[in-house]
Amino acid sequence: MKKNDVLMPRYRFKCVLDVTPADLQKMGAKAVGLDIDNTLAPDGTMKFIDGAKEWIDNIQDAGFPIMLISNGTILRVAPIAKKFGLPYVSLSMKPFTRGLLRAAKRMGVEITELAMLGDQLFSDIKAANRCGAIAVRIDPLPMKSLYPLYYAWKEKREQPILAEFEKLHGYGVYDD
Repeated sequence: MKKNDVLMPRYRFKCVLDVTPADLQKMGAKAVGLDIDNTLAPDGTMKFIDGAKEWIDNIQDAGFPIMLISNGTILRVAPIAKKFGLPYVSLSMKPFTRGLLRAAKRMGVEITELAMLGDQLFSDIKAANRCGAIAVRIDPLPMKSLYPLYYAWKEKREQPILAEFEKLHGYGVYDD
């Protein structure tokens, strides 16, 4: 595996709300790992994207269990999990694979059947690729006020990888 291969998403969506049960089925997913910050809510906030609860309900009603998988502490993740009625793994330590492996085991699916939906190539996507989960990049929400220098640095490093992805695929679920 080349250096950038571990950072390359398998699929890409503009917003988590764009991912449908049909998309998950085409991916071969049987469960969803869901990042919080910049995927479901702007970093560090409790202001969730409009339609988040309905999207979660729709995905679950279609038979896909969802688990929050976050690097956040239990103090942040537990109230969010409670709000949405979801199980969670906090302090998941992405890009390490332990959190994703624990989530897949708890949901009763093989790691290759877990679609990890997250905004960061260097944590969510890298963790998913390292353990064999389905790496799904969700474009980050625009508000990133807590760590602007970090996000500027990260976006600069992500640009060439995402440009390569764009040449190959674009958005959504595609046939190889």
